[in-house]
Amino acid sequence: MDESGFEAETIRPYGYAPIGKPCIDSYNWQAKKRTNVIGALYEKMLFALDYFEKNINGDIFYDWCKYTLIPSLKTKCV
Repeated sequence: MDESGFEAETIRPYGYAPIGKPCIDSYNWQAKKRTNVIGALYEKMLFALDYFEKNINGDIFYDWCKYTLIPSLKTKCV
């Protein structure tokens, strides 16, 4: 099992500007959209993939195990 998150926007600490001009930009520091993905790996095959547009906590992980992972397991794979 693994969980990974992806942000809709990523801060770029570097940029390009004409020679002699500063590279200046503004950034809105408010919360941005984030997508989290949970999946499992069995015999080099990904399965039970699910994504969430909120942070993963214990309740979400439990529900993923109960409603996504366990129903997709084959017998005798554990």
